[in-house]
Amino acid sequence: MAGRSTLSRAVRALIAGTLVLGSTLAAAPARSHVVEVTTALEMPESQDTDGMKAALQKAVERVLADTIAFKPTMVALTDARVMGEKLLVRLLIADADGERMLKDLTDGMGSASPDEDEGQTREMKI
Repeated sequence: MAGRSTLSRAVRALIAGTLVLGSTLAAAPARSHVVEVTTALEMPESQDTDGMKAALQKAVERVLADTIAFKPTMVALTDARVMGEKLLVRLLIADADGERMLKDLTDGMGSASPDEDEGQTREMKI
């Protein structure tokens, strides 16, 4: 009898452990990468659109090469400010899973930025 009771307890413990482990693994979040980066660049000599685009493109390429350790599918310019002779730009960078997560988070919601309370979106294609 004692052997049977011990076996029964061991089986129950094994089943309980399997259920706990299974529920933990099933609830594990998907891996996604979402990063917000602020970088500074020198203001171009000429304030023309082409010069600004070229400087901004170089800054984005530098961030992607030196800062990000994943392959992004989305790069969005979320803010740009002039401070002295520098242009500070904020970039939101995400991979495919992060992009889906951001879309799911923002569906039906306004902007998460307090600067955009009116719900106006600012998009700029680089």
